[in-house]
Amino acid sequence: MFIIAVNALPLFLTLIVVFVFSCYSSYTDNNMSGVAQDYNTSISKNGYSDKNNNNDNPKTIGIENNRTDSASANTSSFATSPPSLSSSGIDVNTFPVGVAVNPNTKKVYVANEYSNTVSVLDTETDKVKSSIKVGIFPYCIDINPLNNRVYVTNRGSNTVSVIDGSINSKLADITVGKSPVGIVVNPSANWIYVTNLNDGTVSVIDGITNEVIDTISVGKAPYGIEVNPLFNKIYVTDIIKNAVSVIDGETNKISANISVGKRPTGLEIDLTKGRNKLYVANHDSDSISVIDIVTNKVIDNMSSVGDSPVGMAINPVTNKLYISNIGSNTVSVIDTKALNSRYVSEKTKTDEIPRPIAAPTTTAAEVKKDKDIILKEIRVNPTVKKTYSGEDSLVSLPSNVGFPLLASQVTIDPYENIIYMTNTGSNTISIINGNSDEVTIRMTFSVNPPNTGEIQCNGIKNISGNSTSYDRGQKLQCVAIPERGYAFESWSDVGNNINRNPLILETSGFGTLTANFRSAITPEVYIFAIGGIVGATSVFVGWYNKYGQRRYINRYLTRIESTYDTLHDKDKQQCILQLRRIRTELLYLFKKGSISDSHYNILDKKVSDYIEIVRGEEEKEN
Repeated sequence: MFIIAVNALPLFLTLIVVFVFSCYSSYTDNNMSGVAQDYNTSISKNGYSDKNNNNDNPKTIGIENNRTDSASANTSSFATSPPSLSSSGIDVNTFPVGVAVNPNTKKVYVANEYSNTVSVLDTETDKVKSSIKVGIFPYCIDINPLNNRVYVTNRGSNTVSVIDGSINSKLADITVGKSPVGIVVNPSANWIYVTNLNDGTVSVIDGITNEVIDTISVGKAPYGIEVNPLFNKIYVTDIIKNAVSVIDGETNKISANISVGKRPTGLEIDLTKGRNKLYVANHDSDSISVIDIVTNKVIDNMSSVGDSPVGMAINPVTNKLYISNIGSNTVSVIDTKALNSRYVSEKTKTDEIPRPIAAPTTTAAEVKKDKDIILKEIRVNPTVKKTYSGEDSLVSLPSNVGFPLLASQVTIDPYENIIYMTNTGSNTISIINGNSDEVTIRMTFSVNPPNTGEIQCNGIKNISGNSTSYDRGQKLQCVAIPERGYAFESWSDVGNNINRNPLILETSGFGTLTANFRSAITPEVYIFAIGGIVGATSVFVGWYNKYGQRRYINRYLTRIESTYDTLHDKDKQQCILQLRRIRTELLYLFKKGSISDSHYNILDKKVSDYIEIVRGEEEKEN
């Protein structure tokens, strides 16, 4: 049995070495595939990120009409179709309409019309942090950044809710006119102006006392409202009279009425470099009216924007005007610098009207010029659902619901150059990167189990639990790099259980990318295992040799003693002959290496002593 075990020892050791080597090979293969990144691919590295990425390469200017939320993944640089993300909007509550940002506190407030709440969004994480109960059917929203007060119109309860932005809690409800919709804050005077759609008035609220101090009759159906704090003028659109009313902030009296397009909605003032322009979105005309606020005259009607424009926001730093189009689910980006260059500045100290270069009628040449100043049409999340049910909101809605119940608004964070737009029908918020004018999504990165590796996308390390913003449609090459003792196993969540590494994907919505790792033998463990096997083998061989020699010495001592005791009295010649045979066997075992030199000397001396004793006894007898 012992001999069988000894013969099987080399085979056993060979199997152990093969197993360890195969595990180590698997470890190195997985790690090599994770580290061998091909940075010579066509993958772009210019995605927007407020944490890990920088967008240094501006996009080529042009109108995009064929962008979709589910970007195509079949490109020539992919061996197989990469996975895509799902939703390109942030989920809020039901029917978000109004939206406003406080860049000082990095918060976005969203009025959810059919859940009677205001969602508070953290701009650093793009996550909804809290939800505030307000009045019935909250519609529009504005902020006084000087005292961090948030004002929300509630068209169902005929009130304005006042929210303390520092604690995100409602402070008061102020009763105004019937069906309040539009709202604007004059931060310098701390006055709040509210349009009351169903009684043709504008309520003026004192921001200190939270009381209505005046009510101004403005027309039939006042909707949008904007304030010029420099001139102390308030501008109100009327969706029935198709006009803009100008209110003198000193007297709260109407100083002018300006006819514009059909169903004017949103307004935006451009005071950049003394332009003194007012832009008005005309919902039914699909156009933008441009008003000189010095003369209160329409100097242009720009056509060929999206279908049913409503909300407007301007970034004076980048000279871009963003317009939400609820009919085409797009955001139009207008180059205001190019737009104003169309006008010949011939104003004098008189009320002479600046002469537009383009003809006042909408000709083919005029449409072409309008298209030249439209930088891009950005497709956002669908605004209209096919059907609405009680599960979607507090009330059941008809499938053909439209403006003004459905009205997506837009706002800008000028510090970060980020645009936020409400997608009323899909209950989401779209975020647009003002540098690239692309919808941005945020991807969260996760490692499973924790602290077993890291993820790098386009060469940038992403810490587990953190998130990064990317332009929708941007191609990413993500590599899972394991820590020592682990090997990459698969991707999950956005990775869709794919086990190839690196992973190539095309972003299209918010999601989580998880890298899964498993335990593996490291080079250190491999060396330790080999060293252990070698050490164990040497110990075993040493033990075996010692055991074998001890066995030989015990056996031959017994034979020597037995031979002498049995034969030295009966047949001394036979005794000497047997002892000599034992001596010959011992010499053979010594030469073979089965017994050591010391053991051989002991046994050989023992045999020699007994031979001499037997000879002495024989001589005495003779």
